[in-house]
Amino acid sequence: MANLVNAFHTALSRFKHRKKVRRFLEIGPGVKPLPDFETLNILRSKGVDYVADIAKGLPFPENTFDLIYASHILEHVPWYQSEYCFSEFYRVLRHDGCLEIWVPDAVRICKAFVEYEEHGINNIDEDGWYKFNPEKDPCKWAAGRLYTYGDGCGSTGHPNWHRALFSFRYLKNLFSSAGFVDVERMDPSCVRGDHHGWINLGVKGRKR
Repeated sequence: MANLVNAFHTALSRFKHRKKVRRFLEIGPGVKPLPDFETLNILRSKGVDYVADIAKGLPFPENTFDLIYASHILEHVPWYQSEYCFSEFYRVLRHDGCLEIWVPDAVRICKAFVEYEEHGINNIDEDGWYKFNPEKDPCKWAAGRLYTYGDGCGSTGHPNWHRALFSFRYLKNLFSSAGFVDVERMDPSCVRGDHHGWINLGVKGRKR
């Protein structure tokens, strides 16, 4: 029943927005969707226009959006499905449309972990995220940043788990392999919504 309700809700939103001249899509909007953006999320909630799992495809025809913005979403998709997600992003963008991706910087996280374990250098206070880690142990911090915590109760199927790692090099390859051009690293000032701070890695590209 839930799947039918979600499908109807998504179809209704597609009809509602179909005649817009300029269209922007935010994937994974959280509690504060970006102004003037249509929203897609894996779970239905207030402010979500489309309910879909991006690892199974985007519910839009080709050349639909001028901009797609996805902040800290790709790491929740299994790593071996990243290429497919990028092919879908490319498909539904219009020509000259832009894709903006933000993810945790796995290189920075891993480097901080190794620096502490091998050299006693503790840089994790620069991040300051200590979920389930009151003692501020660098190993627990790295585990939380790399794998996150699901629903906090150990439910293995919860969508909040992290399932992929990204570096700038690898993200750039994903963009380029999908056909994007003008691929470049984004400055932290380019974050449109919630800022994930020290671990934030942003890359953007344009559909040729």
